[in-house]
Amino acid sequence: MRLADLATRRAVQRQRRVWSDRVASWNTHGSVNLAGVTAALVAVADVQPGDVVVDLGAGNGQVTIPLAMRGAHVLGIDVSQGMADTLKAEAVRRGLDTVEAMTVPIEELDLPAGSIDLVVSSYALHHLRDPDKAKLVQAAAGWLKPGGRIVIADMMFGRGGTQRDREIIKSKLLTLARKGPGGWWRIAKNVVRYLARVQERPISMEAWTELMRAAGLTAITASTVVAEAGLVSAQRPQ
Repeated sequence: MRLADLATRRAVQRQRRVWSDRVASWNTHGSVNLAGVTAALVAVADVQPGDVVVDLGAGNGQVTIPLAMRGAHVLGIDVSQGMADTLKAEAVRRGLDTVEAMTVPIEELDLPAGSIDLVVSSYALHHLRDPDKAKLVQAAAGWLKPGGRIVIADMMFGRGGTQRDREIIKSKLLTLARKGPGGWWRIAKNVVRYLARVQERPISMEAWTELMRAAGLTAITASTVVAEAGLVSAQRPQ
């Protein structure tokens, strides 16, 4: 097995453990800004009734459910069986028969070419290794129908090379420092993760834009949503 494949497998195993442990607490676990990010993604996605959508890293359905309620047929992808089961249960509770859930690592997802109207992801892809991000965008470009779109909302900042990067990093450190010893511990833990590129591996909006361009996608837009969150969208040419 190649070293790159081994690294991807280890990353997948880690993500499965992490998200399986968070199934019960996820609604109260994430960033306080996550609802705003979700709303921004859903608005930009502009899904139409009957659209076929794939939600990468769907979790318990924070994006899947709103899109399905707008008439889309949504396949939610998650590495955690518990998350997928929770999503299916929520769809049943709401009477949505246009939702499916599949337990598979994003890195291993394989869909028919030209079969998808919209690919979305919210706060999931920064967990992928950088080479796997590039492979995913290339693959997603192939899944899309002509004119289909990809919309990604995520933690988007680089390694401190831009003013925006430095402002985001400074803001996150100050916010945690104000929380006392618990925050100080999180600073130490997150610094290790950030430097070692373990668990959280964000890249900048510019980097995401370049991945879209390299995959042959067009009509690329990028914007800041709130704090460290960015939103990038692109389209497969007609």
